[in-house]
Amino acid sequence: MSEDNQHMFMKDEKPKTTKGKMMTALKRIQGDGEPVWVQILVLLFFCVLCAGGGAVCGVITAKEFGDDSPWYGNLTKPSWVPPSALFGPVWTILYLLMAVAAWFIWRETGFCRQPLPLIVFFVQLAFNFAWTFIFGLAHELLGAFIEIVLLWLLIVLTMILFYRVKWWVPLLLVPYLAWVTFASCLNFALYKLNPDNGESNDA
Repeated sequence: MSEDNQHMFMKDEKPKTTKGKMMTALKRIQGDGEPVWVQILVLLFFCVLCAGGGAVCGVITAKEFGDDSPWYGNLTKPSWVPPSALFGPVWTILYLLMAVAAWFIWRETGFCRQPLPLIVFFVQLAFNFAWTFIFGLAHELLGAFIEIVLLWLLIVLTMILFYRVKWWVPLLLVPYLAWVTFASCLNFALYKLNPDNGESNDA
């Protein structure tokens, strides 16, 4: 190879410019080729669906939870029940983690290319919202316990399906699974202590 050709070859291999690096980073952000604005809209969709849906359920059943509730306040509770004020912030964080996890899976599968992981995610989310009404509005402690056990199983299934898509994404759902495990134990304890759903305490 002549010195002129060598010199031209070395010119071609010059480091990427700042603009080139920015374009490479942008492509990485875009994931599967979706525009950034689509990525942001889908993330907002999952956040509104999870956290917003949970907030709506909380507003509807607000009078049925907490120590100010005539029903919940009069239930016989185990000594390890957490303060009522803790539930709202914890669920907000968990819903946001769920939204981010679903978003990462969407970036890999879309809504149609590999729909099963997100379908199961949406089903478990529906069970999550339903528990609030079974427990809070219907005051069915046994029914709520059965439902939350099914929810727990759906969360595990969701984590398995997410793992097959992107192995680390289920880690975002570990706090959610741990909290639902705790909530299941609390739900069962409330049922055992109030087999009549607290009706005798209201009398």
